[in-house]
Amino acid sequence: MEDVTEKVVKKGDRFAAMGAVAEVLRAGKKWADIEVRQTGGATWRKRQPLPLPSDWRRLAPRQEVAIWEPQWTIHPGVHWREIIEESGKSQAWVAKEMGVSEKHLSQILTCTVMPGVDATMKFAAIMEVSPRLLWRLACDHKLDLALGKTDLTKDYL
Repeated sequence: MEDVTEKVVKKGDRFAAMGAVAEVLRAGKKWADIEVRQTGGATWRKRQPLPLPSDWRRLAPRQEVAIWEPQWTIHPGVHWREIIEESGKSQAWVAKEMGVSEKHLSQILTCTVMPGVDATMKFAAIMEVSPRLLWRLACDHKLDLALGKTDLTKDYL
């Protein structure tokens, strides 16, 4: 069992204590402000002297989900081009396998035409990538443009 009395206590640390979960809100050298949450839902805050009692058990830190919301967007053709380049296949071969003209594929890859559902499904099957991911890239790009996000596509051409 870990001895919590000798470890540094900092904001965000969590402990099983007093039949509840205690989370450190702030910590000084001789005290820690904690929020205690009982299993029944009651919560309270208190200033706890340091070191912490030896029967407190350290818990894993709370996992916070960071939401990444860029203010820019890139045409899905940029991603398609990278997939083709990484595969080592030629653009002509991919167009033939998709059953589309080289010109049409080129227009998607140079970001002058948005890929449709059929082209996305065919491309995904040939390149062995998720059709859902490719379609989301296209839909998200359209939505991001409508929301006024900056189009950085030209930086990738």
